[in-house]
Amino acid sequence: MQKRVSHYNLNSIKELISAKQYFITQSARQGYFTLGFDDDKVIEIIMSLVNRDLYKSMTTYNDNKTWQDVYHKNIDNIDLYIKLQITDKAIVISFKERT
Repeated sequence: MQKRVSHYNLNSIKELISAKQYFITQSARQGYFTLGFDDDKVIEIIMSLVNRDLYKSMTTYNDNKTWQDVYHKNIDNIDLYIKLQITDKAIVISFKERT
């Protein structure tokens, strides 16, 4: 399923990140290391997201009750695809160049 409004409050994601309550998946790390970004740059980019950067919310392929918010952002002429989720922490699911 998909929808065009965020499932998670972006400010809640940012608050969790500010409180160091976040997790970055290995897949996301591989994606942004390929782009030449480090953890600090990625956190900076996520903290700069605004609601209008939301592309869609979608459920996971394995569970139609687990939602993930997808954001698109252009940084340094790179179109980024950023997928975020909240459990007990903010989770950076994906961070890569949008194709």
